[in-house]
Amino acid sequence: MPGWFSKQTQLLAAVVAGLIAGLLLSTRLWLSSRSFPMTPVWRAIGPFAAPWDWVVFAVLLGLLLCVCAWPGRKAFAWPALGLLLVLALQDQSRWQPWFYQYVFMLAALALADARRPEGALGTCRFIVASIYFWSGVAKFNPIFRADTFPWLIAPLTKAHWMTQLWWLAPIVECAIGVGLLSRRFRMPALVAAIAMHVLILASLGPLGHNVNTVVWPWNVAMVCFLLILFRRGDEPAQEILWVRASPLHVVALALFGVAPVLSLFNLWDHYLSSELYSGKRTSGVIYLSDAVLDRLPSEIEGHVTEGAPNRNELDITDWSVEELNVPAYPEIRIYKNAARRVCGYVPADTSVQLTIHTKPALLNGNREYNFGCADLK
Repeated sequence: MPGWFSKQTQLLAAVVAGLIAGLLLSTRLWLSSRSFPMTPVWRAIGPFAAPWDWVVFAVLLGLLLCVCAWPGRKAFAWPALGLLLVLALQDQSRWQPWFYQYVFMLAALALADARRPEGALGTCRFIVASIYFWSGVAKFNPIFRADTFPWLIAPLTKAHWMTQLWWLAPIVECAIGVGLLSRRFRMPALVAAIAMHVLILASLGPLGHNVNTVVWPWNVAMVCFLLILFRRGDEPAQEILWVRASPLHVVALALFGVAPVLSLFNLWDHYLSSELYSGKRTSGVIYLSDAVLDRLPSEIEGHVTEGAPNRNELDITDWSVEELNVPAYPEIRIYKNAARRVCGYVPADTSVQLTIHTKPALLNGNREYNFGCADLK
């Protein structure tokens, strides 16, 4: 069992605290009774019926606390991870970037071989460094330059010339990811990363845009991860890039290090590639006639905005944020499933249109798709 003041135990506590904070800030995302539809990996995987969804949620929180309180007890870690896996399979909207990262770090730490605790820390170091690198790569795009970066710095400065320095953000973030692997540049990378998270919190937090509260604790958790994993660390890059006799590290290497390359070609999910706030995002809007709007239940109707005459708009991301406190998982299959929910109330109506704009990519990007209810069956 790792000591109470070991790096492994400190990191496990930070991961669990961050995960619990995220779960509590997005409680409805983890429940079954809601208007925003669940998108299971397989249709055979049904949701937990109420009130059992609340029971499962409470049990999950209890198990996570037990994992933290008894870090060497895999009797708590296995059911906690199993429950997290079931919840993820039930609804792909739950695959938020912070959830994805926390679960893999939790698995690396809680299931680590007690005789080789450094192996788990090496896996977590690789995951954190990869997130910075690929997040920086994703920001090299015209949408980040023209829209996302000016919006992010708006609460921080009124100087227009600062918007012209957008290119520094992706370069610095990529450099952080590489620098954390290097003994020589680890400390500058650590300082730069912490400063970046402070600025992000100032921009998104209550003194800034006051949005996306679920990522506030994630930014705090990332600072904790940086200090625990990289401060006073002298591990060479090869010990971070490759951990011997660790199948989980091989999985992390594939998913966090290699798979994001596919996202450049629109062949891997946006949120699984550390592309949050990159500006690149597939978006979906459902257009409704007044007659359709009148048939919708109030819990969906409340998210609809009036557009042109007899053409109302239901922005799927806004719907998700307002109800679940997380952005919609930005993939075509999620948007189509949301539109199916709307079409379920008007099966014979043709005045429902789902319009999807795919994110920029080297291949299969910047496309527009339109679907009616008949196309979604």
